[in-house]
Amino acid sequence: MPTRYKADPWAIALRDMLKTSVGPAWRVMEQSGKTKIDVRFSDKTRSYATIPIPWLPARSRDIEDAIIKIANIVQGGRTLKEAVAALYGTNKKVPVAVQAPSSELLRNCWEEFGREKVKNNKIKQSTWDTDYAKSFKKIEPVLDQCVDVDILLSFAGDNLEAGCRSRQIAIQNLAAWLRWAVAKKYLDPTRWEPPAEKSKAIKEFIGEKNGSREEGVPLYDDEILKIIEYIESIGSTASQRWAYVIKLCACYGLRPHEVQFLSVKEIRGVKNVYCSYQKRSGAGKTDSREVFGLHPSWEKNWNLVELIETQEIPFPKFTGGVGESLRKYLLKKRIRPSHLAKNAWNQIVEKRRKKGENVTPYSFRHGWAWRVHNDQRYFNKINTRIAASLMGHSHQTHLEYYGRWVPTGSIRSSLNELLG
Repeated sequence: MPTRYKADPWAIALRDMLKTSVGPAWRVMEQSGKTKIDVRFSDKTRSYATIPIPWLPARSRDIEDAIIKIANIVQGGRTLKEAVAALYGTNKKVPVAVQAPSSELLRNCWEEFGREKVKNNKIKQSTWDTDYAKSFKKIEPVLDQCVDVDILLSFAGDNLEAGCRSRQIAIQNLAAWLRWAVAKKYLDPTRWEPPAEKSKAIKEFIGEKNGSREEGVPLYDDEILKIIEYIESIGSTASQRWAYVIKLCACYGLRPHEVQFLSVKEIRGVKNVYCSYQKRSGAGKTDSREVFGLHPSWEKNWNLVELIETQEIPFPKFTGGVGESLRKYLLKKRIRPSHLAKNAWNQIVEKRRKKGENVTPYSFRHGWAWRVHNDQRYFNKINTRIAASLMGHSHQTHLEYYGRWVPTGSIRSSLNELLG
């Protein structure tokens, strides 16, 4: 095979693509105007074959497709000659593969999927390194046993509660990868085509939670202010950034990861805050939603609208997700010397735990819901449907999580006030 610097650009591009899709063991070159295949196996042996596709730039895609098909057959336990014969011989019925493709082939395909998503600005590199990496780690230990899409997605859901968010994300990420790989012809569709995104089949892999939803545990106003005061008193750049994250979650009722998706739009001279986070779910993507600061005095005193608009305060580094990063920060942070003050977060968590209540970073968001349904300034003016819309979930979900806080007759009171 010609050295890389002497090869034609189209041939270099073809070999790079094949290295990604089928692995470095597969090489192609020209022989008598046709395409020659050279495969190096793990036991150091080699095998060669020629396929009847002209070695021409215009046929590079045909060559690529052929090598991927042949590699799939070989990885299924057939020899290179059998694979070529299956596609180009007199008997063109492809042998049934009974073994899994190589772990290397799947891993290379996964990495190429990530490179393309990041390159096309569909996700950030940090999102790929954290959220997507977690999904692939679910199947990586058993990658050599994944013989088809059903087994792969089944492995992804193992040891995860049916219907839980982690299982949902893992299944969705891996299914999206397989759809991409099949569309690119890196993987055989008869074996690897996953169920459609909104189908019943994909929902069965995700499963459904048993029993009712766990009720949210709120942080109350005095607790939130105490935590913020403590964090800000540390006086570091990091503490300023984390205090900003907490203020956004508490004031607007955000999920922790949503703080990264805020923007300000001016409508009729009034600046409104919007969250553009696109929720991945079996029902598709949610639209951008308007959020509302409760208390309005917090939004004003903390200067949140201007800070969102100017992005004056950058976010801290989120490792392993925003919520998890916030939890770890709150648990470990303390003022030095330590005897001057105890960690306010730990104090509150411990106090509430004794009451049987599990406080988490989501409790800042739950505090917004408690406030909107219990504070005398809001409870008979903001009904459950509006509250659900502002929090970015369905009315049913809102009632399942927060229904116990909704005062009896509050919806009728709101309607009477609006219509009276």
